[in-house]
Amino acid sequence: MNSTLEAWILTIGNEIINGVITDTNRETISRDLRSVGISIRGMSSVGDDIPAMINEIDRAMGLSSVVVVSGGLGPTEDDKTSEAVARLLGVELALDVEQFERIKDRFQKWGRPMADSNRKQALLPQGAEPVPNDYGTAPGFMIERDGSIAMFFPGVPRELTRMLKEQGIPRIFSKFGRPKSIFLSRTVMVYGLSESRLGEILQDIAIDEPGFHLAFLPRFPVIRLRLDVSGETAGRVEDTMATKLGVILDRIGENVVSVEGKSIEEVTLELLKERKITLALAESITGGMIGELITRVPGSSECFMGSVVSYSNEMKADLLKVSQQTLQEYGAVSHQCAREMAIGARSVGHADIGLSVTGIAGPDGGTSQKPVGTFYVGMSTNDGVFSRGFLLPGPRDWVKTLAATQALDILRRWLTGIRLHGSEL
Repeated sequence: MNSTLEAWILTIGNEIINGVITDTNRETISRDLRSVGISIRGMSSVGDDIPAMINEIDRAMGLSSVVVVSGGLGPTEDDKTSEAVARLLGVELALDVEQFERIKDRFQKWGRPMADSNRKQALLPQGAEPVPNDYGTAPGFMIERDGSIAMFFPGVPRELTRMLKEQGIPRIFSKFGRPKSIFLSRTVMVYGLSESRLGEILQDIAIDEPGFHLAFLPRFPVIRLRLDVSGETAGRVEDTMATKLGVILDRIGENVVSVEGKSIEEVTLELLKERKITLALAESITGGMIGELITRVPGSSECFMGSVVSYSNEMKADLLKVSQQTLQEYGAVSHQCAREMAIGARSVGHADIGLSVTGIAGPDGGTSQKPVGTFYVGMSTNDGVFSRGFLLPGPRDWVKTLAATQALDILRRWLTGIRLHGSEL
């Protein structure tokens, strides 16, 4: 049994180093390896250039016992990982008949013709151990050199994640044994506090200790707190995690959306389902964004009745029954309009709760009394009608996202029994 086992993560692709796509594979691989006690020595990325790939694979294998590589196993011309590995080892590429048959079977099951280029995916470096792909066409493979192993997986996240967990990690343990240290990780989702303010509140527990690390990971508009705990016994690890989580919840409990890494829409829908409460929306400034967030979550139809996207005053009046007096006296961006929109959404959606949002996303349309970034959230329930105003200026997409998230957070707080306070700007 190893006390420590270190891995290097390498992602391959021009689209990664050119910033065309966000490289989420490194985060996924790191999380999955650390969850079983394998520490991360380092990470790197390289483009679709064979000499550069050879150098980076060679360097990574010299620095760590395990190298996990993703990308470059597809059927197109820019997929060069297998060729780079073959050159590194000084061997030829050879057709793996079993993997080629698996690829053909996959296309047959899909009812689609297989292109000639897909044969390339079954060309593996001689001597490499195939890692079958049960979720796509490109098989992975593993090589060994000077006591280190390198495992190569497709860059498609869905395939990579399953292959690493089901086949990659067991191969690592077969070679090196299970790490002695026990590892536990938790992601706490926080909304409504800036990173700097959160850092001040949690300053004392953010200090690294043996076997404990707290990371602040902003991902607009939430901040993820990543708690990593390791130790020799499960009891000690679990006690440390419980203590640290207890401090966080005690200090910022109202701002904690989830201690399990769940999004605000996932948490809100879970609360609605638990209470068998239905929801209808009326959206103006967000243009349907709240409904889109909610319907990303499987099973949302159990409690989500629908959304009225009403940008014009005419639609607010005709569909949501916002009064002409309200629109003329207070305007569409007001507490009064938000409340009437919420009442209208609840009525037209035959729902238990009506939730609304109306505001000015910009870049135009603001006034000195109601500048860009002004928005109001309204909510209608059996308990009455509530509204709250906000001024959160910024780019248009930024304001829309904040308005959608703020509306969901108000609903989350109400569902969890946190007292709400309406406020005037």
